[in-house]
Amino acid sequence: MQFKAILAAREPYRKFLILVGIAMILAVVSSTLGALIAQLITGIDIFGSASALSDLNNPKVVFALKITQLFSAIGTFFIPPVIAAYLFSDNIKEYLGANKSIDVQQIIIVSILILMIQPFVNWMSLINAGINLPDWLKALLNSPGNSAQKIGEALMKGDSFMSLLFSCIVISIIPAVSEELIFRGVIQKLFIDLAKNKHFGIILTATLFSAMHMDVAGFIPRFALGAMLGYLYVWSGSIYLPIVAHFANNLLAFLMELGKNKNALSFDPDRLGIASGQEMVLGASVFLTWGLLFLIRKISIQNK
Repeated sequence: MQFKAILAAREPYRKFLILVGIAMILAVVSSTLGALIAQLITGIDIFGSASALSDLNNPKVVFALKITQLFSAIGTFFIPPVIAAYLFSDNIKEYLGANKSIDVQQIIIVSILILMIQPFVNWMSLINAGINLPDWLKALLNSPGNSAQKIGEALMKGDSFMSLLFSCIVISIIPAVSEELIFRGVIQKLFIDLAKNKHFGIILTATLFSAMHMDVAGFIPRFALGAMLGYLYVWSGSIYLPIVAHFANNLLAFLMELGKNKNALSFDPDRLGIASGQEMVLGASVFLTWGLLFLIRKISIQNK
C-alpha cells in the first residue's frame, strides 16, 4: 500500500492532531529507548531511580541525561515532522522547506541579529518578570520549568572537550534542527492554512512554541523568538534560515552559561541592556534588531 501523501487532502486541524499523535507516541518510545541505552552505558536508571535526578553533580548521571535527551529530542521533534511530510505531501523536502538553500550573506546577518537582539531579549524578560500571576498558578507552571532549567544547567557541565562538544550537540544543534522542522516546517504551515492568514499562523505557532518549553519566566522572549523564526521562514521559504538563527541563539546561550560556570565573563549577560545606565545599549539593540530584520526580509525576498 502506498502511504506517501495519503493524508494530503485532510483538513489542517486533522493533520495537526495526527502530527501530535505521532509526536506523543514517538516521545514515549524514544525517551524509553534513550533511557535504556543510557542505563546500559552508565548503569544509571534515569526513570527508575528517584534519586538519580537529584544527583546532578554526578558525571555519570549527567552523561545518562545527555543520552536520554538526545534520543528524546530526535524522537519527539525530528522524526514526527519527517513522517508527517511523507504522509501530507509527495515531496518531503519541499513540504518542509528544505529544498531551498540560503547564502552566506543571510547566515552572517542572522548570526549578527542574534547577537544584537540580546539586550532587547533581556528587557522582554524583565517585562515578563513583572507580570503578576496568582501564587498557585506560578507554582503550577514554574515547577516543570524549574526542573527543566536545573537539568539544562547540568547538561552544560563537562571538563573535557568531547564532553562539552556532546553537550553542544544535545543543547544547541539537535533542538535547533528538530524544533524548527516540527514548528516552522509543519505546524506553522498547518496553522497558516487553518487561519488563512500568515501573521495569525505565525503568532499561533510562536505561542505554542513558547508554551511547550513550560517556562513562565521566559514566555514573552521565547514567544518573540518564535515569531521572528516564523517570519524568517515565510520571508525566505527555506527552513535553513530559521534553523541557523535558532542554532545561533542556542549556541550563544550555551557559551554564555559556560562562561558564567567557568567565571570567564567580566559581565552578567542577563543584565546587558537593563542594568542601570545601559539605556543606550537597549536602544541600540532595538534599533539594530529591527534594521537587521528589515535587511534580512529584503534579501530573503529577493533570493526567494
